[in-house]
Amino acid sequence: MELLGYKIPPKARVVVNAWAIARDPKIWQDPEKFWPERFDSCSKDFKGFSYRYFPFGAGRRICPGTTFALAGMKHFLARLLFRFDWKIPHGGSREEFDIEEVFDGTMKRKQDLCLIAIPYDDDLKASLAAVPQY
Repeated sequence: MELLGYKIPPKARVVVNAWAIARDPKIWQDPEKFWPERFDSCSKDFKGFSYRYFPFGAGRRICPGTTFALAGMKHFLARLLFRFDWKIPHGGSREEFDIEEVFDGTMKRKQDLCLIAIPYDDDLKASLAAVPQY
């Protein structure tokens, strides 16, 4: 087999330098910068089947935190729903709320969901008041 002009003998072990690929400025814009938004426009699967997310690992070597994050997201969302009252901005009503969906392999909302979170209890209000506003 020949790869990029190099002859690879049968049963040879080829080691891919993922660190160097993930930091190649010919492939990635600002590769040394922590900038997760660079992946926002990518519609590929992030669960290890697309090499677009190569800096996070792929296949059997995918980031082990992915599974934890996906499992934890349900818990985090449940806590948000439980601890806050949710209002539609600008005094909108539920009847006017746009619930149109689009299909792109999964069902998702056509318009982004925008709600106002109002703390449910006084302890949470007090702790949020102590957070600096920027």
